[in-house]
Amino acid sequence: MAHKDDVSRVLAACTACGSVYAARQWPDDTIRVIGQDGCSCGSTDFELVDDTADDTEVDFEGG
Repeated sequence: MAHKDDVSRVLAACTACGSVYAARQWPDDTIRVIGQDGCSCGSTDFELVDDTADDTEVDFEGG
């Protein structure tokens, strides 16, 4: 059994329809959505969402 510290909270996207869910990633890289067995489309396959900010600069010139 994994220790609480070994499990990470992540964002996960359904590989079938792209819906995004809060999920937990286990030490063996298994991803399980929180609070349900799978996606509303019926799929149980998820991939991590890259939530790191990209380095694109945004121009906020006021006028």
